[in-house]
Amino acid sequence: MNLKKYILSFALVTTFAMAEQSVYSDNDFVDAETIAKKNATEIFLLKQKISQLQEKIDGFKSIINAQQNEIIQLKQKSNNNYAKILNELSQRVAKLENREPVVVAKSNIPTQTQNESKKQESKAEKSKKKEEPKIDTKISSKELFKRSVLNFTKKRLTKAQKGFKELIVRGYKTASSNFYLGEIAFSKKRYKDAIKFYQNSATLNENASYMDKLLLHTAISLKKIGKNKQAKQFFMAIIDSYPDSPSAKEAQKYLK
Repeated sequence: MNLKKYILSFALVTTFAMAEQSVYSDNDFVDAETIAKKNATEIFLLKQKISQLQEKIDGFKSIINAQQNEIIQLKQKSNNNYAKILNELSQRVAKLENREPVVVAKSNIPTQTQNESKKQESKAEKSKKKEEPKIDTKISSKELFKRSVLNFTKKRLTKAQKGFKELIVRGYKTASSNFYLGEIAFSKKRYKDAIKFYQNSATLNENASYMDKLLLHTAISLKKIGKNKQAKQFFMAIIDSYPDSPSAKEAQKYLK
């Protein structure tokens, strides 16, 4: 009886084993060598993709380096133009300051008339001094600058001028104060004075935020006093150095 059970059990195990083996065909069986070849192929393709990506990255780096070199060249060009502008402005002002004074011939007016004329001039000077606003010496330089800028904005030019001159004496914000004095002279059509103040301001601070406007008004002032060649050079330099600024657009109008 036990022998029959053993034979039956063996037969069943053999049958199941054969059935399980029949489920998988020869095509479905993959050995380790085939898997290794497949993995090697995939790794090779990945390496190719990585190599292609690296080439693209190197290309981008080359483009970036080229752009950086171009930016450096543009900055250098701008700095050279700027230095040229300041040198021309300094030379222009130096010529104006060193100009020989005009000699006026003595008049044949009687001495009494001359004395009366001097008295009238003296009275006019005293009247002018009375009209000039006084500066409170107790006010801080910071507050005085703030008030002077406000006076300039509100078109109270006499008060603004007095304040900026006092600030220059104090040595406070001398570059900005010279610029505002130049703007005041420019608005009053005293173009030679404006050029002098602008030159002082540019010398004291060549990186000021208002530099494009300073150069524009310098160019216009030169044009107003008949220095068209120098004015044209300034207009062109403004367009080159500050191409996107309102001053550059204004300068283009003068070159048409």
